[in-house]
Amino acid sequence: MAALLSWPLLFSSLFLTTQLVLSVRVLLRRSTLSNAHAWLLVLWLLPIVGMVLYLLIGENRLGSLRVRAYEKSEKALRVFSKQIWLVREQTWDGPYEPYHQLERLGASLCESPAVEGTKFRLCSDAAELLDAMIADIDSAESHCHLLTYIFQPSGKALDVVAALERASARGVECRVALDAAGSRAFFRRGLHKRLRSAGVEVIELLGVNPFRLLFRRLDLRNHRKIFIVDGKIAYTGSSNITDDTFRPEGPRGPGPWHDATVRLEGHAVRALALVFLSDWNSESAHPIDDPGVYLEVMPMPEDDRVTSAVQILPSGPDRRPFAIQAATVATMYAAKTELIVTTPYFVPDATVNTALITAAGRGVDVALVVPDRNNAPIVDHAGRASYAQLLDAGVRILRYKPGLLHAKTITIDSMVSLIGSANLDQRSFRINFEVTLAVYDKEFTSRLRTLQLSYIDQSAEVVAERWAGRPVLKRLADSAASLFGPIL
Repeated sequence: MAALLSWPLLFSSLFLTTQLVLSVRVLLRRSTLSNAHAWLLVLWLLPIVGMVLYLLIGENRLGSLRVRAYEKSEKALRVFSKQIWLVREQTWDGPYEPYHQLERLGASLCESPAVEGTKFRLCSDAAELLDAMIADIDSAESHCHLLTYIFQPSGKALDVVAALERASARGVECRVALDAAGSRAFFRRGLHKRLRSAGVEVIELLGVNPFRLLFRRLDLRNHRKIFIVDGKIAYTGSSNITDDTFRPEGPRGPGPWHDATVRLEGHAVRALALVFLSDWNSESAHPIDDPGVYLEVMPMPEDDRVTSAVQILPSGPDRRPFAIQAATVATMYAAKTELIVTTPYFVPDATVNTALITAAGRGVDVALVVPDRNNAPIVDHAGRASYAQLLDAGVRILRYKPGLLHAKTITIDSMVSLIGSANLDQRSFRINFEVTLAVYDKEFTSRLRTLQLSYIDQSAEVVAERWAGRPVLKRLADSAASLFGPIL
């Protein structure tokens, strides 16, 4: 009988010891205070679920093999990244001089200075974007390099598959890198086999399987969107390879998704190519032995007047955590008259909240545009918890009605803009591999601002008085969700 009674006691002791050990580990980690609070809350309020979750996703473990692969890849490419400093944009006079500090911050965080940019094309229509990409693939002469989070296995996205097959058939080197989780439907349909049979190299980024749980965090994802053609043309932004029919939650899911992506030419193409090559060589069983072939300096078109500086800002859990967050917050603080932000997933930490509130407090016209219907309800609830404080400070909050606003954009003073794959949440800032394009150019920023204003025109503004009068249960749901915001 004594032996039987000892088993529950032993189990309870082991259980409590595990809770304590994990709690101590949370406290000792170099993490944000809000993140530590959230994990301690989960561990003690939901002990069994909390311990399992922490072991699975509590720490940004890439795995030792992958870390070494990234370090090796970065080291091999460093000689080429140094060459980018030789063509950096040096003209920081006139109206752009106040923003030079932003460029210096980005260069310090990401080892990526601003360089000259020539041609920009802003794409906000999914069909138009895919048509442009297909046309560029069909005109490719040497290589096509594509990295994306989601590759839709149906609709117009299949036209991209066919274009890559055509390019490979005429001798163009084609490489496709897809996030294993985001593009799981693509792999399940066997489209990677179709491409490989046509001579296209296809790899999974951050493969998902139970065995890897022992070595790295499961939900670390590559959320970047990069497309390079012949080293002359590049695309980056928020758009996956999807069309207007894309609904990850099924036919009734929010949509269509509205994105913003930039097609660009100039020296910034090479900076984006470096990010692609680093990811490829870190994950591929057949890394590129001579990356310099894909990083040649392309002559600038003589008929283009260079007026802009463009900066590529990559971040991720490898060696640049919080880089995009720091650049984003610094940009918000740099605003003097106007700050417009669009994001599908808004779960701000104290730094982002303070930046928005401080901007409004010093007289900046601040507008935050988010989707009215979101495919991640708990994320939406967590973001709503901060609305009252933002509204009281004078921040305008607008909820976009026509579909899921997926564009991740920031403009300040019609002079400087950020556009890329990163959301305003802790997943993008701490967990995902992301890339953001910083453009110091009035003409492009004005075009992007015009797109942002079109989103605002199709949005319903949140009124502070009505928001304060919401039912108690709704406010409680938002506040409860916000407790887990740092780990969403």
